[in-house]
Amino acid sequence: MVTVTNSKNKKSPLLQCSPIALRIGIALFLLTISFIPFFAMKQVQKVEHHHGFHPDKSKSSSANNNQVRVRNTQSNNHGNAAAQRQNDVQHNAGQQQKYEPVICEKYQNDATIFDSNAELTKDETKRLTITDPPFYISLHSMWFDKKRWVHIMKQGEYYETGMTKLFHDILSKYDLSEGGERPLVLDIGMNIGWFSLWSHALGHDVAAFEPNPTMFLRVCESLEYNNWNQNIDHGVTLWNYGLGVTPGTFNLTLGNNPGGSSFHSERLAPKYRHEMPVTVAVLDTIAQQEGWLDRKISLVKVDVEGFENFVFEGGKKLIYNGNVENIVMENSITDVEIVGGMMDMLYDAGYRIAAILSVNGDPYHEDWWPTFNPALEKRHNVKDPVVSDQLAFLARATSNIWWQHKRLRPAESS
Repeated sequence: MVTVTNSKNKKSPLLQCSPIALRIGIALFLLTISFIPFFAMKQVQKVEHHHGFHPDKSKSSSANNNQVRVRNTQSNNHGNAAAQRQNDVQHNAGQQQKYEPVICEKYQNDATIFDSNAELTKDETKRLTITDPPFYISLHSMWFDKKRWVHIMKQGEYYETGMTKLFHDILSKYDLSEGGERPLVLDIGMNIGWFSLWSHALGHDVAAFEPNPTMFLRVCESLEYNNWNQNIDHGVTLWNYGLGVTPGTFNLTLGNNPGGSSFHSERLAPKYRHEMPVTVAVLDTIAQQEGWLDRKISLVKVDVEGFENFVFEGGKKLIYNGNVENIVMENSITDVEIVGGMMDMLYDAGYRIAAILSVNGDPYHEDWWPTFNPALEKRHNVKDPVVSDQLAFLARATSNIWWQHKRLRPAESS
């Protein structure tokens, strides 16, 4: 037989409590609920101030975390900073646009610029080179730029040893003993500033271009270490701009190698890609502004990861006026038509290939060098130029090409 209990006659345990206990319980419950937003707000504040959101105050425990940290912070901070720098160069109605060089003190105090060395002392990243003459250089931390750290910090020289030698061979031939205005080197694609510093150590003035503001933190430190004070020695000017055909704000794609940033995102591994808005200027505009069209330019170096043709297109006045004596460019463009057009322009402007070198600057197929200028001359004299074996070679393999103006090569008939 089943007994059914009347639930109406059975009191709830809550109702069995005394009225005083019941009131106390309800009050505690309401008090707890009222504090939930406060504790939630404190937790959000803790997350916002966690070192993962502020790379300048911490180190990550692994290389992968470091790269994520770079990507997460640079996109917001540099977006705002790039917009401000673009506003700085916008001209008022009826006024010519004015581009301003980097002021080191301003950049070094700019909290929006990511600093990979925030947890390191300056002595830990400072190195005296083994070059002749030597100079001091400031390096990024090893986790941020291992390739340059390993070579420069441990060996005292850049891994592109052949390119360092080429710069010495070109720049040391200038007679600087007479005084007056020193020849100018344009370093387009400055990166950590090795070739800018090396050129100035060899006695030349330098104007260095780089779209990534982080690089100027190191170069400004290097200038300080060498006592090349911006306010006293105006021999090195720094320009935080990419160079192209059209001025404006463009996305620079960064990867795991700080020296491999490019305006062509497909050139970088997808897992490391990170876009940063940067300001792009036109070389001829700044050249006219700074009076470089009337100045002897000993060397123009162009290393811009596939953007070379745009740099030259935007610098036609400077290239064609004949004051540039040497051009050293890294070509990594593989489109033979683009490469051909770029080579045709340089040849038409009076430049002749003096050497073809590997990425590190070692002689590259030296036995074939004498054939390149005749091949370019042949293209120059026909309406429908063909793709020669030499041109196909330049489009197939990344290489450094040294061009000299033909007036410096009197032994050549063309």
